[in-house]
Amino acid sequence: MANYTFTASSCYALSTHDVSFSATELVIRLTSTQQVVFSQKYGTGLSIMCQKDDFCIGKITDNGVFKHQIDFGKPKAKLELKEKTGANTFIGGTDEMDDSVVGYNLNVCPIRLSSKGKIVTIECPCESPTGKCGNKCFTLIKK
Repeated sequence: MANYTFTASSCYALSTHDVSFSATELVIRLTSTQQVVFSQKYGTGLSIMCQKDDFCIGKITDNGVFKHQIDFGKPKAKLELKEKTGANTFIGGTDEMDDSVVGYNLNVCPIRLSSKGKIVTIECPCESPTGKCGNKCFTLIKK
């Protein structure tokens, strides 16, 4: 059983919006016109999750998280959203050729992004009050 809550404050249909990530900021645009409808720097924390086929921004209340860091000082660092109905995956990695690429199923668990300098930290809530993070929210992707 999950030991966190995610409260959405705004949601955007993935069928009509493009979602992109940089080293410092999330940007959501209308697919048809590319008009920016939402942008926010990660700062000390920006929480996201997918609910069905909507991409949502909100707040996570948790009892502990596990962390993964992406170093944007490296030329192959990336953050991206891979869309698939009911299984939208957030991908984060420093270099796709090593074992540091991680996929988070945003339809199962939310994540929190924060940044400091060239480092983006991805936090995913643990599933138990003991902080054991064995949930199936993430997958280590090996190329």
